[in-house]
Order: sequence, then structure tokens, then C-alpha cells
Amino acid sequence: MTSWRARITRITGKKVPALALVVVGLVGMVAGVLAAAITITPVTYFGETGTYHNNTGVFTVTDTGLFVVANSASTNATSAITIGGSGMALNNALTAGHWMDIVTFVMNTPAVGSHSATLTFKNGAGPEGSTLVTVSSGTWTTSGSSTGTVTFYVDLGTSSITAPVTAYINVN
Repeated sequence: MTSWRARITRITGKKVPALALVVVGLVGMVAGVLAAAITITPVTYFGETGTYHNNTGVFTVTDTGLFVVANSASTNATSAITIGGSGMALNNALTAGHWMDIVTFVMNTPAVGSHSATLTFKNGAGPEGSTLVTVSSGTWTTSGSSTGTVTFYVDLGTSSITAPVTAYINVN
């Protein structure tokens, strides 16, 4: 019979068993497969990327961006208005939950005249994208003392849009 001390000395003197090497190798391969299977995909969100403004120089047009419609409202977009000294709000029919764009028209220099605006919004790929909505205003009458601002709320007609969104704004 051998002593415990002799047995412990024999165990520590042995080389690493082959089974232990196989287990370590398998664990390494599993870790490698898991690391190779993990894919990191960056997602970039785009909003409105382009605008085209064409105006007669009477108005400065500012596109303040995209928002979600909070409350539905009926249209007053085609109403004839007289721009005085205070702000006016126009909109096409607004549906809660849809995307909308807010465009502001400010007179550069008060002048006598009649004006109208056409706002077209497109989205998606390709050179032109797909038209979401086109809204034409009624006649805007201005006088030599008109200093008001017209804020136009445009419902884009959808609760899901595809980037990019482009605004084409014409003021005559």
C-alpha cells in the first residue's frame, strides 16, 4: 500500500491529460463561433434631407421640420387671406398620428400684391422619390403694411415615412 503523499506526488508530476486539452479546445471553438455569429449593424435615422424653395423674393421661407400631428383638424389651406400684422396659421386636413411638416413664410419687405404657395412633399429613393402630398394655398393678399407671418402645417398623409423627405415649396 502506498501513502497519500506518494499518490499526490504522482498526480502533480503527470503531464496535462489529453481530455483536458480537448475540453479547452472545444470551449475555445464554441466561443469563436459565438463571436463570429454576432453582427453589429448600425442604423442611421434620417429626417428631412432636402428642400427646394422658389419664391418671388417677397417671402422668406423656413422649413422647421417634421413633427407628429397631435390633434386632428379640418382644412383651411385654400382659404383666401389678407396678411396683416399678426401671425396666421393654415393647414390641410390634419389627422392625429400622421407626420406633418411645418413651413413658415415671413414677408421680407411689406409690399402690395397677391400671392399663393404650393407645397409638395416627396419621400423615398430615386431622383424624385414618391409624392406624399401636394397642397396649394388660397390667395394671400398683402398690403404695404403687411408684416405678418404665415405658418403652414402640412399633414403628409401617413404615419410611416421613408427617408429622405424632400420639400418643394413655390411661392408666386
